[in-house]
Amino acid sequence: MRDSLFRIRTTWVDSLTAQVCHELGPAPGRYDMFPSWVADEPLALAALLARIAVEDIRGSSPQAISDHLRSTALVDAGVPGPVVAEDLVMPVLRTIRKRGVPWQRWWDVAGFHVLLIELWAGRRLSTQSAETVREELTSVWCLRAQDLETVLSNAADPYASLPPDLLHGSATGRASASLQALVSGGGVKITRTEDVLRARPGLTDRPDLAEVAKRLHRRNDLESALDRIRNPSPELLAGLREDLDAWDAQMGRVMSHLTAYELALMGSETGDDRYAEECLVAGRYFYKAPLLADDALLWESKASDLSASVPDWMIEEIVTCGTRFFHTQAGPHPVWLATAETDAHLAAMQALMEPGARHGFGIEDYGDGLRIWLVFPTPPGDPGPPMRAPYIYSLAWVEHAWELLHLATVGYARLSVVRFVGDGELRAVGSIWLALPEELRPLCKEAAIAALRRLVGDETQTIKQMMAGEGVDQAATVAFWSCETAKGEDIQDELALASDTAEYRHFMSAARRLAGVRARQASYLLDGEDVREVNVELKTAAEERQRAREILRATANRGQVRAGSSSEADMLLLGEQTVFVHLINRYGALQLAAGRTRAGRAHFELVSCEEISLGHFPEVVSEWAKQPQDDPGRMWYHFLGQALAECTELAEAIAEMMARHDFRRLMLSPAAPLELLPFHAATLHAPRTVTLSDLFDHVAYAPTARLATAIKRSQRQPAAVEVLVVAHSGDGVPGFESIGGPLCEADLIADLHDHAEVLAQDEATPDRALEAMARARVVHVASHGLTHLNRWAAGLVLQGSSLGSATLTTSRILAEGAFGSVDLVVLNACRTGMHEGTGRTVQTLRSLESAFLARGAKAVVSTLWEITDLQGVVFSAVLHAYLGAGVDPHTAFTDTTRYLRAGQWQWGIQGGPLLSAESAIDSVLPDWRSRLDQQAVENPLFWAAFKITGAV
Repeated sequence: MRDSLFRIRTTWVDSLTAQVCHELGPAPGRYDMFPSWVADEPLALAALLARIAVEDIRGSSPQAISDHLRSTALVDAGVPGPVVAEDLVMPVLRTIRKRGVPWQRWWDVAGFHVLLIELWAGRRLSTQSAETVREELTSVWCLRAQDLETVLSNAADPYASLPPDLLHGSATGRASASLQALVSGGGVKITRTEDVLRARPGLTDRPDLAEVAKRLHRRNDLESALDRIRNPSPELLAGLREDLDAWDAQMGRVMSHLTAYELALMGSETGDDRYAEECLVAGRYFYKAPLLADDALLWESKASDLSASVPDWMIEEIVTCGTRFFHTQAGPHPVWLATAETDAHLAAMQALMEPGARHGFGIEDYGDGLRIWLVFPTPPGDPGPPMRAPYIYSLAWVEHAWELLHLATVGYARLSVVRFVGDGELRAVGSIWLALPEELRPLCKEAAIAALRRLVGDETQTIKQMMAGEGVDQAATVAFWSCETAKGEDIQDELALASDTAEYRHFMSAARRLAGVRARQASYLLDGEDVREVNVELKTAAEERQRAREILRATANRGQVRAGSSSEADMLLLGEQTVFVHLINRYGALQLAAGRTRAGRAHFELVSCEEISLGHFPEVVSEWAKQPQDDPGRMWYHFLGQALAECTELAEAIAEMMARHDFRRLMLSPAAPLELLPFHAATLHAPRTVTLSDLFDHVAYAPTARLATAIKRSQRQPAAVEVLVVAHSGDGVPGFESIGGPLCEADLIADLHDHAEVLAQDEATPDRALEAMARARVVHVASHGLTHLNRWAAGLVLQGSSLGSATLTTSRILAEGAFGSVDLVVLNACRTGMHEGTGRTVQTLRSLESAFLARGAKAVVSTLWEITDLQGVVFSAVLHAYLGAGVDPHTAFTDTTRYLRAGQWQWGIQGGPLLSAESAIDSVLPDWRSRLDQQAVENPLFWAAFKITGAV
């Protein structure tokens, strides 16, 4: 019997070893990288392959793993490290992240490695001395001293000392006789193999262990039944004790020779344990393709190198979805994402990387799930409070419940840390291994199992299908509100968390102070002055605003602040004839997430435009942005037309929604690189040229629906001035030539309105302009526009002795602007509605127009490229003629752009507001029609340069 059990176990070991080598081993031609004792011994190779997987748990890079294998002689030291990394390490990591380790407990990488080391040691001890194996375990396998004796007790044949089945024999015969008598008398029920397997289903494929477990059961049954023997003699009891002691000694040797995995396998499982394992087994091979890329998980952290690139899926979560803290699962690894927004965040995360760093965990039930808080260590000199990162597991979702179970089972998370640099760009910091506290694991496991029993029931084999299919009906809603979060960044909290609490006032004070420091930095940059000192102050101000925001958000969570949420109210306020469309760049494909209301309910729709490849699209937009507009080859216009042609499918999708629901107003929120294009001029498939702007009464832009609704629900202040015109020709400002358009506009607008205040030339300083804007209903700025790689330095060029003092920058508007009375701002200058960047960065407040909206203006008219003086003059005259006649700003803007697009100046005598506008232009520019004809021929899309942003 013992030989039979040994053969069964040997067959299991050989089968497992062969499976590991087959699934994880290198190509046969690469076995020359191993020393002979590894290449010729499958168990040694299998343990080596498992070792690679274990080192990956802690985020060791492929190069670091290969260096370790070479240094411990598991791989020939003569093989170059990059070759080992590419031909051995990476194939193992790719397979394991997709399939897990090759046994039933695919998630238990560490346990798998221990098992193979124990099996290897057991066989090694059959041919080598214990001291030799001890040395190999220490120097080659780097085993910890406290684990050596346990591993050295393993044996190739653990059943050599297996005691007999007590039902059939014992040392003195008394134990077997007593057990037989008890069975015959009905005092003990015979334990059968089926009974063992019922309590331990994991032994189904291990009849050798099932036999051991059955013998243990009978021994325990006998001892439990001894008190039923009537009047046992001392001799009988002594004999029984002798038999049991001898039996126990033999079985003790068997147990010490088995692996830890086998011992655990023989232990009885609770119903929850079995259910949990069923769920984990059922979820195998459920993976997310983006997480399988070689660079999908960050490697170990390097404090000296913070310039590494960030995996694409993390960019998607942060840039497109607005995620800061996120959890997912990559093969056997629970992965947590943490984003450092400030230097203090980065310092806290780097402190976590230090050996022995103290950090904490918290857990709270928020109704539909669990929120696990990771509390970072407080860096030296930081006054606190410590940074906290929330990881939310919604137990209404199978995937989240399953991930929580997986986390609780493996007991660790692999924390991937990234940081913001520059203008919202992302850089990798590294990977940190975090052990989940023992006291947290049962709480998480219990909550996960309860959720899975509720969501899945006994049909655990359906888990993969449910995870793959769940949320499809909510995909549009999730996508829409993810865009709201991602595109809100700098201004969402300032508007959506408005209140009269001390926390909000402190936050707004910190936000204004940060903008003020940015304004000074911008002035220094524009004047070419040293910014090092102000950069230090800038970091402090950014930290202050961030901490104030965290406190404000915590207050909002406690209900003390009216928090903007993903609620229907944000959509309802836009009206039933308005559709709000987020354009999304998701994993290299464009999508539309549309929100609308019907019968008092919000509805969302997600459209994937798979035919649009973003492979070359960003390059086309980038090339267009670089081309000079006056290039005689008209390359600028060529690239613009090509880029807009790529947008036709998106425009068609919006047109189809419009046809189904009869929308009259469209609000657009573009994403890079579409935000630089006049998407309202995208053409449709039609017999005649039709654009999006032809389909709707109004087409407007807005970063988020929340911003639009915040503007609509904001309290408006009475205006002291109906129209304010700020005009400057650029005369006297270093680096700018004088232009005549702004002063001409000022004269025309003053003629078209009965009451207009004009600040021109020397009077048009940034100080006076900001003060006057706070009193006006309509603000019109005619000047040079300035774009800059630092988005806070972009602005309007007004009066000043230097470029820095003359420019009304985005940052200064945010620091000092107060536009609660302003219904419309017209920024009739070049490129006021665009920015320098074309890459994918965090979608914070990017353009000049957003600063006016953030500080209370209802709508802003801006330009996407350079406009001529004549175009600016004609646009302004027609727009203000409509405004002067009492037309609302959005209708006035729409009618003005249609006038320009249709070439109505060629139609002859006009009536109403157009007559007033054309007469005013005639009085200052008699030949304007012929000149505009020529410019329209050179660029038929000149009208599309103008766009309106804000609340419709």
